[in-house]
Amino acid sequence: MNQKHVRSKFERLGRFYILALSGIAAIIIISQVLIQNFIASQQDDSHVINVAGRQRMLSQRIAKAALLISQSESLEEMKQHADELKNVVDLWETSHNGLLKGDTTAGLKGKNSRQIEAMFETITPYYIIIIENSRALIARVASRSSFDEPLQVAVKELTATILQNEGPFLATMDDIVSQYDKEARARVDKLSVTELILVAISLSIIILEFIFIFQPTARNVNQTIKNLAESELSSNQMAHEINRLYVELGKSYQDLEAIKVEPKSYAVLCKTRDDGAIYWTSEFMREKFVDETTKLPESLFDFFKHDGHQRDAIEGVKKLLSEGKTWTGEMKFTEVSGDFLWLDLTITPTTNRTGGNELMVVGRDITDVKEAQMMARELNREKIEKSVNELRYRSVLILEGQEEERSRLAKELHDGIGQMLTAMKMNLDSVSLTGASHNRQRLDDIKHFLNSVMKEVRRVSFNLAPSSLSDFGLVPAVRKFCTEVNKVSEIEVEFVDKTQFINRLENNIEMNIYRIVQEGVNNAIKYSGAKKITITFSHNPSQLTISIVDDGKGFDYKQLAETGHFTESGHGIFNMKERAAFVDADFQIESEKGTGTHIAITVPI
Repeated sequence: MNQKHVRSKFERLGRFYILALSGIAAIIIISQVLIQNFIASQQDDSHVINVAGRQRMLSQRIAKAALLISQSESLEEMKQHADELKNVVDLWETSHNGLLKGDTTAGLKGKNSRQIEAMFETITPYYIIIIENSRALIARVASRSSFDEPLQVAVKELTATILQNEGPFLATMDDIVSQYDKEARARVDKLSVTELILVAISLSIIILEFIFIFQPTARNVNQTIKNLAESELSSNQMAHEINRLYVELGKSYQDLEAIKVEPKSYAVLCKTRDDGAIYWTSEFMREKFVDETTKLPESLFDFFKHDGHQRDAIEGVKKLLSEGKTWTGEMKFTEVSGDFLWLDLTITPTTNRTGGNELMVVGRDITDVKEAQMMARELNREKIEKSVNELRYRSVLILEGQEEERSRLAKELHDGIGQMLTAMKMNLDSVSLTGASHNRQRLDDIKHFLNSVMKEVRRVSFNLAPSSLSDFGLVPAVRKFCTEVNKVSEIEVEFVDKTQFINRLENNIEMNIYRIVQEGVNNAIKYSGAKKITITFSHNPSQLTISIVDDGKGFDYKQLAETGHFTESGHGIFNMKERAAFVDADFQIESEKGTGTHIAITVPI
């Protein structure tokens, strides 16, 4: 009884599913046919309306050119306007014939409604008179070699005839353009109504499919995946906390309040002439930089150079002082004892008692302040790095828990649902129907549906925990992943193993590298708009290098990185970086707009 109930349930599910897919497929095909026909029709309509509207303008240009010929004051001027008239008449005649009979070179099909054909019959007499008189006017001007009265009289008669017929032609042409536009709008309205009907049918099928097929199935799957989602969210929050601590580490470099040190007082250290020659030094300077074997350089600037300061910086100080300005800054020196000495210096141009120019060097010893700053930084660094390591350890445990949960879920799908589906398929295979053909067809449809479900279960199980990764290693798993993606994606995914890497790494390293590759390819498929994605493996004795390259639209990575876009948990690139750090791999990404994206992962082996 139970087996019969299960079989009946799957028969009903199979019928609903096949009917739903067939209905949606039929509607999609019908919609595409209608839309494509409509797009082609719209392009034709717009082109026809444009050409018909241009006919009105060309008839006015014909009348204008004829008037200019009749008002010309020389034969040369007449011929110039006659050439212009000829060009306009040729285009006018070609367009008129194209609207009536069609013209493939001009993109006109010549398929008009009865109303428009009747309007063209009304306009034809005026059109013929204008054409004939325009041609006659052009020929009359071209054949004459002198500008005389008979020519002028003939030109005016022909022009008058053209002008007399141009008005009725223009009025009827306006009606033709309006009719073209009216018919195009009617086709748009008809397509809109048809499209609304198709959308309503599609939505109805989707709602029924959701209620009777996907909702019952999704209820069980959602409960199974819930724990995995919660674990992943916890991991992302932990990773975000690690990133926050790194930011605090950077800020701690400016924290000087950990150790309070009062700087010493300012004092005059030395005096020099305006060229920097030292003629007086303080006791502090002699104590720090002079002994039995060492003397101060004769020039202040030589003193700076002797202690390793950059030549360009010293030249900048000299230039500033020569302009009569004061220089202030911090400099590091080496005492005669070999210890480092930091001085906060101010060099000011002054005038001595005799009116001469000199430089006064005032400063104070800030070595204790600098050492206190460095000590504070080290204390803060050790404190934050300790917190980072603790959080990273907890993050590692969560990542490992995620993979265990993925493996458990994959095993349940493969060994539980997969085995039940296999058993059901075997039971169906054992059923032999000798009755009506429609019953045999129904059984074949159910078998086909079960095969599809079993393939989907295997695909989901592979994505959660690919068995080829644990059985054969990283390269076969990535190669199989590329094959599976190529089956369902329009973007080509190519795998290139340059050095035939066959080494087996630790399980957690292989799993995390596989997840990085999976994330990188999925991101490229979703966002890059690429035509091809290439995954390349290469290695040397010390490291394995994996590159993921796409030829898509790329993005401004530097700008997004500066705004902190990739520091938020849950972001694909953020997750890849965290997994790379987990296995001590180097993660690099390069991308610019219009140049695609290149991801490189270097794994120590």
